[in-house]
Formats: sequence, C-alpha cells, structure tokens
Amino acid sequence: MAEYEHGFAIDADVCDGCLACMRACPTNAIRVKYGTASVLAELCIDCGSCLTACPHGAITAQTVRLDDFRDFSFRVAIPSPVLFGQFPPDVRPDQVVHGLLAAGFDAVWDYSIELGLISRATVDCIRHWHGQKPLISNMCPVIVELLQVSYPRMLDQLLPIVLPRQIAARQIKQSFSRELGLPPEEIAAIYVTPCQAKTISILRPAGGGRGFVDGAVGIAQMYNTVLAEAQEAAKSGRQTYGWSPVRSAGILRWATPRPLAGRIGRDRYLSVTGLPDVIKVFDDIEKGRLRGIDYLECRACWGGCTHGNLTVDNVYVAAAKLENLISDLPEFDDGGQAEVERRYRREDLTPAQKPEPRPAVHGGDLRERVRRVKDAARIRERLPGLDCGLCGAPSCDVLAEDIAGERGALTDCVFISPQRIEELRHLHHRED
Repeated sequence: MAEYEHGFAIDADVCDGCLACMRACPTNAIRVKYGTASVLAELCIDCGSCLTACPHGAITAQTVRLDDFRDFSFRVAIPSPVLFGQFPPDVRPDQVVHGLLAAGFDAVWDYSIELGLISRATVDCIRHWHGQKPLISNMCPVIVELLQVSYPRMLDQLLPIVLPRQIAARQIKQSFSRELGLPPEEIAAIYVTPCQAKTISILRPAGGGRGFVDGAVGIAQMYNTVLAEAQEAAKSGRQTYGWSPVRSAGILRWATPRPLAGRIGRDRYLSVTGLPDVIKVFDDIEKGRLRGIDYLECRACWGGCTHGNLTVDNVYVAAAKLENLISDLPEFDDGGQAEVERRYRREDLTPAQKPEPRPAVHGGDLRERVRRVKDAARIRERLPGLDCGLCGAPSCDVLAEDIAGERGALTDCVFISPQRIEELRHLHHRED
C-alpha cells in the first residue's frame, strides 16, 4: 500500500473519543475505536476539518520553522499574496519584505511574474481546451486530493499547468546560482504559506515526485517577528530595501476567491469556496447538472486562502485590507507584463506528472472491487441504518465498506454486539 504523509497529528493522550472529528471529515477518513481517533491515511485530504472540529485541542498542525532550513547556504522566501493582507493597514508591502529579511530570509522573490505566467497560461488553456468542461483549478491542494479520493473520473479536468510556486522556485535556483556561484541544491526556495495543505503538497505533490520548492513555513509562524520588524522600520525610517513585491493589483487578486475574474468571461467562470459547497458542485458535475461553465475556481477554505489554518487575521478583515490595497494599485505593471510575455514564449509550464486516483482507494483488479461492493451491500442490510457512529465509523454505509475491506467487524455495531455497549460504557463512564 502507498505511504501517505499528512500535516496533522492526533494526540492520543488528549483525545477522548468524542466523535466530533469523525463527523466533520468530508472523506470519511477518521475512525474512533477504543476511545481514540485515528486516520486512514489513504482517505485523508489534509483539509483540516478535524482540526477545527476537535473541542479538546487533540489535533494539531505539524508546522515547520525557518530554522529547519539552516543547512542551506541561501534562503529565499516566496510569499503567498495572502501574507500582505494579514498586517495592520499602515504596514506597507515593502515593509513586510523588510520584516521577512530581518526574520532570517536572505532574499524575497517577486512572485508576481510567475502568477502572471499562470494567468496567461490558464486563459490560453481554457480557450483551446477540447476536453470535458469545466476545467478545474489545481491551485488548492485539498481540492486536488478530494478529486483523487472521491471524484477520480474528474481528474482529467484538472488544469494541466504547473503551480506558480514551482516555477518561481526553479527560477530562484537558476538566478541565485548564477549570481552567487552556489550549487542550486544549496539555495532554499521556501514558500510562506497560508495553510498546512500547501506545506504537505510541497513535500508530497499529488502527482508524485518532488518539485523545486524545498519546503514551506506558515504565515502564523513568521507573523510576530515580521510585524515587529516592519513596524520598527516604519517608525525609525530605516531603509526597507527600497522595493515592493506588490506593484499591481494582479498579484493580490490571487489572494481572493476570483483571481481571474477580469480575464475570463464572468458568466462562464464559477468560484466556489468551502468544502461542503465544493462537494455539492462536484456532485452536480458528475450528474451532468452543471453546464455552460468553462472554468471552476475551488478553494477548500470558506472565503478562500485568507481563511487558511496558518493565517492570523480574521477572514473578513483580511479581505477588506486586500481590497484596499488592490484599489490603490494599477491593474497591470508594464515592466512585469513585458517580463511575463518574454518568459511565456520560452518556458515549459506543463507539470511533470498529473495526479492519479489514490491507488489504495481505487486500486485492485475489477473482480476484487466488485466483490467488495457486493459484500458491502449485503452487510449493509444487516445494519440498522441509524448512523450513530458508536461503531467508530461515521455511518452504517462506511462500516459496511470497512467490513467488506477487512478493517472492521459486524460486532463493532452496538445493535449487534452487546459487548460493544459494555466497552463504550467502560471507556466513557464518568463519576458524578
């Protein structure tokens, strides 16, 4: 079975088996047995729903610090556009750059060119696409994993373009290697991320292999240091390195749920945020109910990436700050647009590998898959259909699938096994 690395950990000493995380999981990846939650790694999509649902703090995001990259000779930040909406209104983007440098990065990359390349490539791809529509954005790793686990037939509709942070990291290693005379492997390209899912997608890309990005640090991990340094620079009037990575509205639009709204026909471009609504839309696509849409921009977090689990500010406040920043900027930066056009003619923006269905979920030969479906249907008839969750699975249907896949038993059901009731009473009994 394939090994899957995920970005969340469950502390068995803190977990009390309350079922909240199991009920929140959109892919039925969590089981609660013997009073403790556990994760079926092949079904987990790193959405963080369990992290939010847990009332006891038993689930935590596994974070990375900048110090973890100390073995590299030169460390370059690739800041997510979300970062610039996290600070007070009087903190300018160039002061945020100063804060990143003061916090320990050796350089900060101008990410706007790569985002411009992706905007241009996406519009061209939609215009010339002859496959099934709508095309689905690949920017949110949770959405890609959701397709791999729950909607494998729709993977062919994923936008076939490499992620902008990978293009940036490739360029970083080439540029600084020439400038500094260092081997590319000694130059770290580090994404400053709004969510844990992107950290994991860098370490374990959905398409397999490894890209050019060496890792990611969360906005929350860097925030206090960057803010303090940025505010100190503003008060003292110290040099803030004289440039801003935000020279046009285009880069900041990528922090919003509709980054391409001005470039794709609005009546054929649909933006959906929040996993429950994304799942409803995907169900409609599978049933043929969604027509006339060319491009689907999906984000797992409600409100988009400004609501990522490694951000700091309130999602509404951050969105308002970004709108204010966007309103003060020109739509395009002439110099940046010229560089986008120059690089677009010569760069390969095709991903090395495309994501495939999770083999542990959809694998096995046809005979074995048919057997499991038939066995699950037969077992399901013996279960009560109350979906109480006391068996440790989120529903009777899932328990039937677990039993058919030999990772559960009929005696897990409290209506079939009185012993199960006694086990639960022993685990959860509390003295008055």
